Amino acid sequence: MGRAYDIAERMRNGNEKPTVKIDEDHVYKINTGKSAVLYINAVSQDKDKDEFERMDEVIKAALGKEALDYITEQDMAVASIALIVNVIMAAIADISLEEVEEVEKNQKKSKRQ
Repeated sequence: MGRAYDIAERMRNGNEKPTVKIDEDHVYKINTGKSAVLYINAVSQDKDKDEFERMDEVIKAALGKEALDYITEQDMAVASIALIVNVIMAAIADISLEEVEEVEKNQKKSKRQ
């Protein structure tokens, strides 16, 4: 008889959506589904949009329009919005926020050189 791989527990855990807590009253599930990730990847590489449009589209695709509207209403600093986008990217890649920030830091360094 061949091997049997029971991945039910992993699948159950893998289907739990990660969340991002913006403040005490606003916690949003991050959509890490395949279609959302493909869209976010395309938006992230779209050179026809400026950085702010790309950030808004990533937030909308990952957290939903309600989250984007709330974030926009708060008139957050660009650094705070970038932090939210980095959290989304970390959740999608299933890596730590620190790893995403390190990659971003290295990309900025290479652009300056």
